[in-house]
Amino acid sequence: MGLCLLLGTSEAQSNQDCCLSYNKEHLPRWAITGFTEQRSSEVCDIDAIIFHTKRGLKACANPKDRWVKRHLHWLSEKLKKMSQ
Repeated sequence: MGLCLLLGTSEAQSNQDCCLSYNKEHLPRWAITGFTEQRSSEVCDIDAIIFHTKRGLKACANPKDRWVKRHLHWLSEKLKKMSQ
């Protein structure tokens, strides 16, 4: 599984790490523990979903990709069940 490293950009106006490109491989659901959203309208250059894995790694994904949308829906449903 090749994961994209998060790198800070020189334009960043905070200590926040930004995704500069997308991970090419799909992550299996079992490896994902959560996610954060990166918006190009803020500090970073591209929109991205940053998946957090059980191994403590972070993977940058394109929010427009079908597999990413499915994983986000799955995480949302999982969260709903936990909050009931």
